[in-house]
Amino acid sequence: MAISLQRLREINVEIDRIALEIKEYLDEREDVILAFIFGSAVEGKLTEESDIDIAVLFAHKPSSSGLLDIIDNLSTITGREVDIVILNNSSPIIRMQVLKKGTLLKKKSDAIYNEFFVRTVKEYDDLKYIRKEEEENILRGRIYA
Repeated sequence: MAISLQRLREINVEIDRIALEIKEYLDEREDVILAFIFGSAVEGKLTEESDIDIAVLFAHKPSSSGLLDIIDNLSTITGREVDIVILNNSSPIIRMQVLKKGTLLKKKSDAIYNEFFVRTVKEYDDLKYIRKEEEENILRGRIYA
């Protein structure tokens, strides 16, 4: 079923509203040093049932109860279920996807962003090299999958 132009405009307005509300909330939190919105909200695939995906780099990883409080607050603010990816301990693959496809909501400083960017790209490239070696060894019969 095709989506109407009017509905597409409504979705874009809602995405902008949600992103602004999340940004305002995260800007007040000193423990959040980088934040991105990603997933269906920025890919133009937001539906009534869609949750909101947020990736956050914390100065200090919050406790489980602290993280639940953040999720609850964001869910209340946006009126949607919110999923948070903690960038502090996520894989280079996830971090690279967030950098490539996400929209930056908060950047405490250029230095923090640049360090995160460089570290992510380096670890992602290292991982690609390791995976390529393993794949070649599998193809040569040195490692059995």
